[in-house]
Amino acid sequence: MATLTLTDILKARPLLVLGMGNPLRGDDAIGHRLAEVLAPLNGEGFQATAVGTAVENAMRWIRETANGTVLLVDAVFDESLPEGSWALYPSEQLDSMCHSTHSIPLSMLIAYWQREAPGLKVHFLGISIRNNSEMTPLTPALQQTLVSLKSLFYE
Repeated sequence: MATLTLTDILKARPLLVLGMGNPLRGDDAIGHRLAEVLAPLNGEGFQATAVGTAVENAMRWIRETANGTVLLVDAVFDESLPEGSWALYPSEQLDSMCHSTHSIPLSMLIAYWQREAPGLKVHFLGISIRNNSEMTPLTPALQQTLVSLKSLFYE
């Protein structure tokens, strides 16, 4: 099976983008912020939803996207990537890449979603961060990443 690129995933319909992260913890908010800036694109076949740290509450949107594609977007502490860089990660790698702001392991949540919505395809876009200090804005590197990722969705 060929490896999918982000461009391939963005062409999928229906496509649900779940932006994760704590909006009060600086760069940790990158997924949440991306979903917020993509919300104007919401319409037939596309939905971007900022879920903060409560991605487990997204089951309603998962059911609406059955037989479609979900793109989870969140911050990761991946020292192999420069700050602000991003990568697609397989679900079996998520529990070691994602820091523990989630109440349930993401790999377990994805497995549950796929049992409840057979045919659902789930992808994880991790954005490399170095800072998640409380009550700080996105760093300049993550601001730039936000702008560049937004432009990919608007193409």
